[in-house]
Amino acid sequence: MNFFKKVFSKLSEDVKFSISNPDSFKENWSITSNGVRVLSLLFVFLLLFGFMVALILKSNFVSSYISDNETSIERDQLEEQSEKILELQRKVLTQENYILNIQYIISGKVPVTTEIDSIQRMRDTITSPDFNIKLTEEEKKINRKVKDDMTTKISTGNKTPSVYYGSPVLGVISQEFNSENHFGIDVVTKKNEVVKACLAGTIIYAGYTHKDGYIILLEHKNDVVSVYRHNQRILKKTGAKVKLGDPIAIVGNTGENTDGPHLHFELWQNQVPVNPTDFIRFTR
Repeated sequence: MNFFKKVFSKLSEDVKFSISNPDSFKENWSITSNGVRVLSLLFVFLLLFGFMVALILKSNFVSSYISDNETSIERDQLEEQSEKILELQRKVLTQENYILNIQYIISGKVPVTTEIDSIQRMRDTITSPDFNIKLTEEEKKINRKVKDDMTTKISTGNKTPSVYYGSPVLGVISQEFNSENHFGIDVVTKKNEVVKACLAGTIIYAGYTHKDGYIILLEHKNDVVSVYRHNQRILKKTGAKVKLGDPIAIVGNTGENTDGPHLHFELWQNQVPVNPTDFIRFTR
């Protein structure tokens, strides 16, 4: 009994632990404790360590038990996952084709997926609807004024509303549309003129190319894309939603393919370039 009292008394004595510089014997760090506290901390540490080891062993045991006793996945689940993978592959392929078509538009190439003649026939149908009614002289004047002020794309059905295109800029057309080598028109306008969205849509590209300078691509409904090249400055970012008439850029003279401030404007329908002057008024 006296032995344990002596041991406990010895352990209860305070002991100073310190770290000193061996050259100058200057004390850098020190702590005062006793053997009882040190043994208690060591016991707690061993207890926590044992608890963590037990948790790790238990988790490994459970995982191995589950893996050893788990049955194979049912056939219908595998078929469902296979269908999902195929659907994702189709979506990826569609997205890749879409990006490729956008690259064609930016680079000036025509993706030959739709005949231009079919677009021309569609345009003839759009601009010359047959309502089987006779217009009065007053109605004819209003009709001509509307066509002069803003080109209108009208559907042949009565349930679909008309879509009006706004003018991106007003000025003088210096180069006309050519389906072979010039997929848009060049409009010369005054300096620092604001370029407006010709129709509501989403900006799918807004950036700079060495060939065409600052360029914006706007995606609209019914597979219509409008392109604005050689801008001095871009006012919107990719992904932005815009309405008809919203400012999107400033007319400029950027890129190699330009010899003066102007807007090169293109209108694409179903991945085929169409003449913008058939739909929009650009002259004052």
